[in-house]
Amino acid sequence: MIDIAFIIGNLNKEHGGAQQLLFDICRHLPDSEFETTVYYMFGEGTFREELEQHGTTVVDLGASSNYDLGAFYRLIGHLRRSTHDILHTNSPISGVWGRTAGRASRIPHIVSVEHNVHSGYSRFTRTVNGVSLPLADVVVGVTGAVSDSYSDWEEWLLGDTTKRRTIHNGVDVDAITATFDRSDEVLDQYTPFSPSDCIIGTVGKHLEQKGFSYIIQSFPEIKQEREDAKLLILGDGPLREELETAARETGYDEDIHFTGYVPEVYPFLPNFDVAVFPSLWEGFGLTVAEAMIAKRPVVGTTIPAFDEVIGDTGLLVKPEDPSAIATAVVRLLENPELRQELAEQGYKRAIHRFSIRQTVDKYADLYRELAPSL
Repeated sequence: MIDIAFIIGNLNKEHGGAQQLLFDICRHLPDSEFETTVYYMFGEGTFREELEQHGTTVVDLGASSNYDLGAFYRLIGHLRRSTHDILHTNSPISGVWGRTAGRASRIPHIVSVEHNVHSGYSRFTRTVNGVSLPLADVVVGVTGAVSDSYSDWEEWLLGDTTKRRTIHNGVDVDAITATFDRSDEVLDQYTPFSPSDCIIGTVGKHLEQKGFSYIIQSFPEIKQEREDAKLLILGDGPLREELETAARETGYDEDIHFTGYVPEVYPFLPNFDVAVFPSLWEGFGLTVAEAMIAKRPVVGTTIPAFDEVIGDTGLLVKPEDPSAIATAVVRLLENPELRQELAEQGYKRAIHRFSIRQTVDKYADLYRELAPSL
């Protein structure tokens, strides 16, 4: 058995793609070959029950902040008492904790996964993350865009001793499609809209990175062309109040709805006539691939990650350009044949390139590659 330990900052379902990827890796690794443990720093750990149902041991480190030395020493104590063969860390802060504690505890091998382009980090985060990256044996970028985002000084520190890999995030096609029979139900439960409405949808945590203010700004222009248009924004986050204010200022706030946090995004996706992702930067964009699995035509931005994930199966527009978003959305709404064509192409691309089975197989191969040297 290969004993794999994972460390992540927050284990809550609503927090992001890193949490979903960790869960999917743990539940899809062959039980006969791998034993898994997850350490998490903060939060309620809403993924805990499902992870434990799949046989993963989960440990709450109970950190009060990024600088809680007590929790850091608890992690070292757990690791020293363990028989872990490989420690898999997730960037950025838990990566710094994990790599440092892993080396202090003499864990044989460390794999660090970078989930976002490094230009999106603050100077402090980029510095502490970059300085500690060479403690890993292998650094994995979730897209080529992430792997190409390391600065010259980061590359210099990594040198020739730390291996670099790119392993795309993956989506669980079966888990996503199994929820689609509840699409009418969730629309009725969480929104004032109906399946017959013309719904422009977007999904994500309400952060500057996601660019939701630009889809809101684009909405009046869309309404001028399509009076039946509705805007549905799934998720929650620090900018929620600011975005709701921006929606009211459009004068169309009755046709813009914020769901807040929803426990499951997948059932909403079939209700989108067009899925829009106006991000300013991304490491991957898991919800984009999920929308593609739902056969939704996608409008994204011309950022490196979306060039890689969406490619030519959607319409890509310049970031921070509400008018360009409106033009792309209206073009799709007015052209059902183009919507259908892009939806089918996007589905095929997601199936062939971003299946969770492929992702887990690549991580399993990486773990096996490291294990023989133990």
